[in-house]
Amino acid sequence: MKAHRTLLIKLPRDRYDIDCIKRLMTLTNLAYRDYEVWVPDLPKTVQYQLYGFKNYMGSLVLGTIPKRWFARSWVPLKVLRVYGDGSMKGDKSAPVALDLKNNVIKIRWVCKNEISTSMSDWVVNWIDERVKEGGDVKFAMIGLKVGEPYLALVAERKVEPYGSSEYRLVVDVNSWKYGISWGLIRNGRIVSYKQERINLGRYYGLYDEFIKLGRKYGELRRSGLHRTTEGRRLWRRIKMLHARLYAITRDKAYFLAGKLVRKALKYKALLIIDDMTEESRKELLEEKLPPDVIKLLMSNLKRFVHQLETLAQWYGAYHMSSRGYIARSAQGVVMNLSRRRTGSWFVKTVGSKHQETKYPYTGH
Repeated sequence: MKAHRTLLIKLPRDRYDIDCIKRLMTLTNLAYRDYEVWVPDLPKTVQYQLYGFKNYMGSLVLGTIPKRWFARSWVPLKVLRVYGDGSMKGDKSAPVALDLKNNVIKIRWVCKNEISTSMSDWVVNWIDERVKEGGDVKFAMIGLKVGEPYLALVAERKVEPYGSSEYRLVVDVNSWKYGISWGLIRNGRIVSYKQERINLGRYYGLYDEFIKLGRKYGELRRSGLHRTTEGRRLWRRIKMLHARLYAITRDKAYFLAGKLVRKALKYKALLIIDDMTEESRKELLEEKLPPDVIKLLMSNLKRFVHQLETLAQWYGAYHMSSRGYIARSAQGVVMNLSRRRTGSWFVKTVGSKHQETKYPYTGH
């Protein structure tokens, strides 16, 4: 089985032709649909390698057709790797060259002859970690995100999932108000359980400050003073608070995904993901919370699920998705782990007698 991980790098806008990238993204959308369109004023080299991807590692790129015609699909590119000892891997005519010796990314024949961009230390460390884990950066994709050029480095690794033991690691994904619950189960019994949440008091405090500053800025805007020094300083403070609110849930999501995958690898447990985000959204709507609060409490949950599945595939953790219940036909046990408003989980054993064992809330 092949697993992939992706790192997104922002490119300097003033050094790249945005219109050219848009046209290449449109050609990529057509290539997904098995059309070959040759544009005279675009570099032939990048067009040849684009259509060459049809029969080159097809599951990674040119495998899923975009839903909309002429949607801007990211352009797949081959990568040449130059390591610190001078050794090279990959196609020497690849449009993207990673010079790990000099910490430079070279992009060739994409709208311009060659553009060199220095790599940060954390990018080099990410590549080194993937190589140490048995992977390699074989592909890249260039495209636009919110009008800005980005390069996605795609690491690939061959991995064999381990055989699952008697352990099951069940993850119940809910809104941040109720938290993400996980339970380690062995032979139908809960070994450990925890409800992971953010600090809601601190989070709501930041949101209240964000609202107060927004109202104050609105008063300045209505009076025409929003372009003054005070108004600009206030606007920067508002943007900083807004970014901080989303950063709290984002950092928690990434940290928790890594923690759960490490736990699954430690016990060789079957990782079961119970995504209840839509149900949680409906509950928040029933509580008549403000739309902005609901949006914040649901932020980065999809990113958490995606990161959890990506890490599980990369490290070979056997995982599956379930909605509300998990069937274990081998032992005749059906586990239905769900969050009640009291915070309790329960396990039902199917047999002649239906027993229900409640486990009290132990989160914080």
